[in-house]
Amino acid sequence: MFNPKPNNDLNYRIPGQCIWLKLNGSWPYNHQEANKDFYSSRYVWGWLYTVWSWYVVWSVGITIGFQTAFLINNLGDIMMTTENCCTTFMGALNFVRLLHMRLNQRQFKVVIQQFVEDIWINKKQHPHVAAVCSRNMRTFRIMTVLLSCLISMYCVLPLVVLFFDVGLDADEKPFPYKMLFPFDAHHGWRYIVTYIFTSYAGMCVVTTLFAEDSIFGFFVTYTCGKFQILHERIDNLVFDAYESVANRQNELEIQECYVKLLNRIAYDHNKLIEFAGKLENFFNPILLVNFTISSILICMVGFQLVTGKDMFIGDYVKFIVYISSSLSQLYVLCWNGDSLIQHSLETANHLYTCNWEGGQIRSTAQHQNSRENNPNSQGKVLQKLFKSGQEIGQIKVWQENYYMPASKKFRQNLEIMIMCSQRPVKITALKFSTLSLQSFTAILSTSMSYFTLLKTVYDENQEDGPAN
Repeated sequence: MFNPKPNNDLNYRIPGQCIWLKLNGSWPYNHQEANKDFYSSRYVWGWLYTVWSWYVVWSVGITIGFQTAFLINNLGDIMMTTENCCTTFMGALNFVRLLHMRLNQRQFKVVIQQFVEDIWINKKQHPHVAAVCSRNMRTFRIMTVLLSCLISMYCVLPLVVLFFDVGLDADEKPFPYKMLFPFDAHHGWRYIVTYIFTSYAGMCVVTTLFAEDSIFGFFVTYTCGKFQILHERIDNLVFDAYESVANRQNELEIQECYVKLLNRIAYDHNKLIEFAGKLENFFNPILLVNFTISSILICMVGFQLVTGKDMFIGDYVKFIVYISSSLSQLYVLCWNGDSLIQHSLETANHLYTCNWEGGQIRSTAQHQNSRENNPNSQGKVLQKLFKSGQEIGQIKVWQENYYMPASKKFRQNLEIMIMCSQRPVKITALKFSTLSLQSFTAILSTSMSYFTLLKTVYDENQEDGPAN
């Protein structure tokens, strides 16, 4: 498997959910090493992995075909149609995801490689930011649990109905989803094979959903963390320049150091923008399909919950978990996209307030000795107050120092950077919509409009039914 690692951090780990991308054949395989020796086991495994990945895509596509046939056959029944649309559209969404991941393996490898080289945050160097990023990834674990419960109920509940309701001798046995087959799939070994085949296809659909969302959130979360580190460097630019020069009275040396540090920040800023662009280019077709289908899915599931009559209690629970997982999946994606926008826009404010004007600047001694590990130095970071032999608090030591104003060259470069930073770094759904909280509210509004229309049509049909 293609699994590059940073040279300076052995603790690098991708989200655990990504194991499903490898099992489903969606993770890129390192074919360069495999192609070195045609007769090697690595080459054979690469070939088998490719065959398996296309089998997964093929099995999901066939299962969607069975569901679509049932949908077309029952278009006149609004309840049956909406229930079937929930699983059919979910399958279609992740069929597109699987196909996209399979056809864009090289592009995915480029994104992973640049993430490892430019974005990953070393826990030893930046423990606080790395801890925040790790904590933000917990939301994807919750989403994983919800979706795992959902597919488990879809696969298990029909068996409960089979053994405790309809019986093994029934002419029409239940399946995980509403499907219509071109053969007799309700008797003998064909039922067992078909049930396992369609259940595994559903597992591939759901695991691909939360695994791909997890790797996307992983990339965006650590990109936001990189922006936070960049902001800290900008805030400390003037102070870092004074700490790095040997002669603080040499104006030319200080000005050169100002410009050098700003150029390094600009280089890293461009790397973040470049990575976000590659991330968008890879994921935006998937996000467009996700946005389009999510509004319909939320509408359909909500309609089932509101209008469902004489529904098995397990189905109620299943639809509640379904709508909860759909809303949480959509919200988490939009929240991550919004966080990326906010972090990128904050860069301009940090650049403007980086103390480029110089003069008497009040700073904490914490920064003055941030690179000095001498506990006995004059400007130690914290002083502890003790009373009666007990510690009662901590205070920061403030110092006022004169810092030289930045040169014209520095100010010109800074102005260009501020202008560039005012343009948000964002992920779009194929340029049709931006991944943000505003998009989340817009999708919910669209879903409510669909739901209102569907409920109106349903109520009219119910009123016309008894009259006829």
